[in-house]
Amino acid sequence: MPNLTDRNALVTGGGTGLGFGCAVQLMRAGARVTLAGRRENVLQDAVARLRTVDPAAPVGYVVCDITDEAQVENAVRAAAHGGNLDVLVANAGSGAPGAILQMGAEAWDYCLRLNVTGTALCIKHAGLMMKQHGGGSIITISSTSGTKVQPWLAAYNASKAGLDMLMRCAAVELAQHNIRVNSVQPGYVPTEAFAPTVSPQLDATLTHAAPLGRSGTPEDIGRAVAFLASDGAAWITGQTLGVDGGLNIPVMPSMAAVAELVYGSETVREYGLPDLGLRDGRD
Repeated sequence: MPNLTDRNALVTGGGTGLGFGCAVQLMRAGARVTLAGRRENVLQDAVARLRTVDPAAPVGYVVCDITDEAQVENAVRAAAHGGNLDVLVANAGSGAPGAILQMGAEAWDYCLRLNVTGTALCIKHAGLMMKQHGGGSIITISSTSGTKVQPWLAAYNASKAGLDMLMRCAAVELAQHNIRVNSVQPGYVPTEAFAPTVSPQLDATLTHAAPLGRSGTPEDIGRAVAFLASDGAAWITGQTLGVDGGLNIPVMPSMAAVAELVYGSETVREYGLPDLGLRDGRD
């Protein structure tokens, strides 16, 4: 378990889903965690749930829309508790489905303003605070969608790819201030907000596409974030860590039919290699 005792951490979009999973793991590692989000009632409920995990945990919240720079600056100050903001988890983000020939400027602006500009504002103000206090760790939450084309998700794909480049730019610019900047790329994680939109067929397809054969959990993402925030990752910056069950491995359709011609069907059945290229939920 990483040791983040007495470190101050801010998690944007921390009231639900991946953000909440990150908050749990940071808290378990000893950090003082502040959740940020737009809905106060959701944040209050999240803090109450965190305290069921550890009643003595120093957790709190601040209402913040990351596209509003003044609110971001206020959230960073609140999470620093008069000292440094040691850890920023820039998790808040969203997507707008649509085809390129269909979407108007509002849909593009929504994704880019939230996923790229909002995250850039969080990096800016966290970085200014960390610069004053000798350094820190920033982790952005990206997506495997930033590396692969998904029809009906062009704006989200483009914004997450942009987010990863933003992370690399920030890693170079902020390294002189002892600030590390990395990204976690989650694979398929059926969070409470996302799961209701996923059909059983799509769930099977996404699960089958990952070599480890299961969907992820917010805790999977949180454990990777806690590591990157810790001294165990002290010489890691500018990196993208896929936490996706292997989903981002480029996979072609199986060559089982060719192997049968060479070795026979009995050998092919014996080894039973998966055909991840089908991506349809079948074994």
